[in-house]
Amino acid sequence: MDRLPPRLLAITDYIQTNDHVADIGSDHGLLPIYLAKLGVEYIYASENKKGPYNRLKAKIQSSGYSQIVVDMADGLDTLPMNVDTLVIAGMGGDLIAKIISHGQSHLDHLKKMILLPHGNESELRQIISYFGFSIQDEQVIEEDGKFYEVIYAMNQPCLVCGIESMFGPINIRKKTPTFIKKWQAEHDKIVDLLKDDKIPERRREELVALKKKIYDVITTKGDLQS
Repeated sequence: MDRLPPRLLAITDYIQTNDHVADIGSDHGLLPIYLAKLGVEYIYASENKKGPYNRLKAKIQSSGYSQIVVDMADGLDTLPMNVDTLVIAGMGGDLIAKIISHGQSHLDHLKKMILLPHGNESELRQIISYFGFSIQDEQVIEEDGKFYEVIYAMNQPCLVCGIESMFGPINIRKKTPTFIKKWQAEHDKIVDLLKDDKIPERRREELVALKKKIYDVITTKGDLQS
């Protein structure tokens, strides 16, 4: 079985073989093909531009897995009614939030979302909470020197706001070594920025506040290096 990158492999932790999965922005179809090999019974894979769609279609056809349906569609516009598990990975969190917002009429029949944003996690957490989804688990993945966050949410209301939006409600509780490493790096960046005497005072105040917020979240176990 072809190996998935760690960030995509983490998504499969939340998928069962009887799920009907939609992979929006499926790229080269690595995840759908992997899920089909695992025995997932229905997978919908989409791209919104002709070139990527044709490449995806060719890749899926060559795989021989008939349970993978390929579509050229914008966001959730033509999401099949039988889909109950939504996967969106490899995009900015703001773009994923926009896709979910524009496709809100298609959310009622979903039971869960598995999202892998590239940045803007805070905005995304607020959006999925606004539309009635509750974050059940999160993972921080380090791959090739970069950090990625996987967010797993169920279709049940739970308001996420404030500090939980920024760090993730489950991440705050779990405080995995990778989570701590990610925010230690952010903390260190701020420390370096604050060494510049030319930073405007308002920006300096914002950075100091953010530095304290990171410190307060991670030092519960004394994990953050000062």
